[in-house]
Amino acid sequence: MPAGRPWDPLVNASPTLLIADPDEETRLALAEAVGRLDPGARIVEVADGSALNRALAGSRIDLLFVDVLLPQTNGADIRLWREAGNPRGLVVLVTDMLAPRWPATARRVGAYDVILKPLGDLHIGRLLAAHRILSRSLDCLVVDPGQATRTLVRKLLGQSHFSFRIREAAGGREAIRLAEGDPIDLAIIEMSLPDYPALEVACRINDRHPEARILMTGPRIEEGVQRQLATFGASGFLPKPFQFFDIDKAVHESFGLWHPYLINALRREHRLDVEAAVGQAV
Repeated sequence: MPAGRPWDPLVNASPTLLIADPDEETRLALAEAVGRLDPGARIVEVADGSALNRALAGSRIDLLFVDVLLPQTNGADIRLWREAGNPRGLVVLVTDMLAPRWPATARRVGAYDVILKPLGDLHIGRLLAAHRILSRSLDCLVVDPGQATRTLVRKLLGQSHFSFRIREAAGGREAIRLAEGDPIDLAIIEMSLPDYPALEVACRINDRHPEARILMTGPRIEEGVQRQLATFGASGFLPKPFQFFDIDKAVHESFGLWHPYLINALRREHRLDVEAAVGQAV
């Protein structure tokens, strides 16, 4: 658990999963896989959208597995539950075949990922591991001399399925002062700070919070310096400029989580959109 947090039974208890699929055999196989990986998990099964809405309204659901072709399903209802019912709940769309522009569908319902059937123990294990981190708020320190950059990082982190309590520092000395008194689960530190060597800031934070994850960021980094990041307690390097999917992938990797397939799909869509825009401008 990050940053040596005390055990919280509300956060660390086995999750409640809702499996929404019209096929009984699919529901059974998924429920058995979950039971093997977390025998304490509570499982609710439904076969259509009406039962899905009743279950979401009647129980606190942590992970929702929903077939994309579930009868009587309204994607707006799922997104409403995700935003208001349980903002930390994970929506996983399950499908036999990926349709064109499936990332757009995932975004509309606020899905964490889209996974092809059949779901095996490896898929389920990755999602349960992600839930253990995503189900709690993480204390994040953003260290960057640029106000605009700090604002951008805050905005991008706000788009993530992770939940953050964010504090900001414009320089290394302020960051070290904050680290002395405040908990830190994640720090994002610009390599070029005006008043203090950034890697020394990372080292000081690591000494104080040995379980915190530390991401260095900047336009570029020398290969030799990147190989030495772990020596200073840093988890990796996030190159600027970055988009939402870049920072979300870096956070997943820093916590040792398998990043959702959706992140790669969003990156590909963004690249294609940029290439199309360039082509039109030429």
